Amino acid sequence: QRMMLWPRVALELRPLSGGEDYRFLLRQKNLDGSIHYGGSLQMWLQITEERRRMVERGLLPQPESQGDYADLCCLSELNERSLLDNLRLRFRQEKIYTYVGSILIVINPFKFLPIYNPKYVKMYDNHTLGDMEPHIYAVADVAYHAMLNRQRNQCIVISGESGSGKTQSTNFLIHHLTALSQKGFASGVEQIILGAGPVLEAFGNAKTAHNNNSSRFGKFIQVNYQESGTVRGAYVEKYLLEKSRLVYQEHNERNYHVFYYLLAGASEEERNVFHLKKPEEYHYLNQMTKTPRQLHWDSYCESEPDCFTVEGEDLKHDFERLQLAMEMVGFLPATRKQIFSLLSAILHLGNIRYKRKTYRDDSIDICNPEVLPVVSELLEVKEEMLFEALTTRKTVTVGEKLIVPYKLAEAGTVRDSMAKSLYGALFDWIVFRINHALLNIKDLEETTKILSIGVLDIFGFEDYESNSFEQFCINFANERLQHYFNQHIFKLEQEEYRAEDITWRNIDYIDNTGCINLISKKPTALFHLLDEECNFPQATNQTLLDKFKRQHERNSYIEFPAVMEPAFIIRHYAGKVKYGVKDFREKNTDHMRPDIVALLKSSKNAFICGLIGINPSATFRWAVLRAYFRALVAFREAGKRHTHKKIGHDDAAPCAVLKKVDSFSFLQHPVHQRSLEILQRCKEEKYSMTRKSPRAPLSDIQGSNTMIDKSPWNSPGLGWNGRVG
Repeated sequence: QRMMLWPRVALELRPLSGGEDYRFLLRQKNLDGSIHYGGSLQMWLQITEERRRMVERGLLPQPESQGDYADLCCLSELNERSLLDNLRLRFRQEKIYTYVGSILIVINPFKFLPIYNPKYVKMYDNHTLGDMEPHIYAVADVAYHAMLNRQRNQCIVISGESGSGKTQSTNFLIHHLTALSQKGFASGVEQIILGAGPVLEAFGNAKTAHNNNSSRFGKFIQVNYQESGTVRGAYVEKYLLEKSRLVYQEHNERNYHVFYYLLAGASEEERNVFHLKKPEEYHYLNQMTKTPRQLHWDSYCESEPDCFTVEGEDLKHDFERLQLAMEMVGFLPATRKQIFSLLSAILHLGNIRYKRKTYRDDSIDICNPEVLPVVSELLEVKEEMLFEALTTRKTVTVGEKLIVPYKLAEAGTVRDSMAKSLYGALFDWIVFRINHALLNIKDLEETTKILSIGVLDIFGFEDYESNSFEQFCINFANERLQHYFNQHIFKLEQEEYRAEDITWRNIDYIDNTGCINLISKKPTALFHLLDEECNFPQATNQTLLDKFKRQHERNSYIEFPAVMEPAFIIRHYAGKVKYGVKDFREKNTDHMRPDIVALLKSSKNAFICGLIGINPSATFRWAVLRAYFRALVAFREAGKRHTHKKIGHDDAAPCAVLKKVDSFSFLQHPVHQRSLEILQRCKEEKYSMTRKSPRAPLSDIQGSNTMIDKSPWNSPGLGWNGRVG
């Protein structure tokens, strides 16, 4: 029995051979049932493979594009191989964008492509998806015109692994969304929106092992438009700043960009005023080096070119760019000086080292007391108070005040907590000032409808050699995002087909609801169990791990290492990730001692004093009430205007306006929407109760950001900033 066959391997490799060869095999089935192939199959495969390698190396011309589809839905065969082959083929032709229906796949080219100039902005204006070559501008354009035509708010979600290019894609989207508003250029709002990006990147991005410009926080940018399509303003909300990076970085990783910009770009006068040193002389910056610290900066960088700089990076130019962006956002020179002074204070604070006074007790002293005057000068606090706050704690028992010295490990924790809280407060304040610059004052006076397009740029899924609480929160956020995709792409679509009696082939997908419930569904959620352990003073890493085991020993989404290791493994949608429980409780509470709060509040620097509240709860309530009373004043003014228009109406007219709270655009603005939401939560959770140990009144602490300033218009607002989901 003989038959002619087209080998499957030949069919798969034929496009790479240029489509010139048509080879068949003779398959012969013998009487004993064995199969024999005639012809030199192995030789043909060897020649074809060699040809393919030569094409990849550029030694032979690329074959004609036979499988180059701009939309993967158009492929004749939908399988993993055909999808990847099509993406690979397009990427080799520098086509980094590919559609999957209304979804845009982006492959990071790690180089700049000349496809983002004004010519492309006009080219993709008012076109539907699929009319032209896939591009991120097309997605922005479709969202913009859908908002105008349907009069409905739109949202663009960007997701992917760390280093996949999410932040850069966000910048391209924001650039196009502002460029589409041709009438708004005179207002300057677009320039403020574009200037906010470099500022947030400098203070919130850092070099990691996988990405030289990794976002260490999540952000949601909402661009507001008038009904005519003109940009009216914008709003930025941040999530989960990785404050632990400030005091510790893994090998081959860096601290936040702004420190390196400042140290490389500061003038000689600024270096003297801020007491700036070289990067290797700061404990918070030299932890990722491969060799011990050296005295000479130049010789150090020659031996370790990747320690403080990145290939192709110009830190001085980046500092100038940051200064320009801060000016665009509205940061005056005096404000920038205060910010840089605080950054220097944080770096010097990290250089404070401790030692035991004697071997007979646990009392400690500072090894390098010469650092104290520098920190004291930059923070504008008394040196004696600074020393006491960093070495002792005050407690009250039975009406008696006691001064207890810190142990060696406790003192380092207090120092790092102070540094993290200061940086977190500074970052929150910067976000607030950006929002203040983007807030259109006319929103407080007019009742015109506001449309918006939101862009969500959230941290990518992370799996490092050592994963901690930050990766746990980041990956949970990505789990929620993946669940959102599953719901809208698979579940809801198929339910709609079923409701309309449309015949379709059911699509099976991996549902990650079980993983989300494991982490967030009370009362046995990992987050809930972690919060419980944080309330017990005697809790340890082992007690936390034991509690996880007792509650979820039979859960298929969590595993525990066979060897005695303080870690657990979660089966995420992207694979298994091992998390070490070390510092889970500390990072979850992240509180600051009242002594440190009192010290910073005593600062003569109004800028630093304004970032700190002695009583976080009172500060929190006052900021909310202040925003609320502003809203009432605005309502009364609107009521007066309404009374003047309606002759014969009595003084009850303002009340008629107050009843229509929904239609008033002042409360539609996210800042004030959130203020009222927090006001209600303050009432429910009774924030008026005094706390024995006030938490850091700054950021990501029990979901609240609390800051205060003396000036009514410069006073930082507040944002609800808890865990994602």
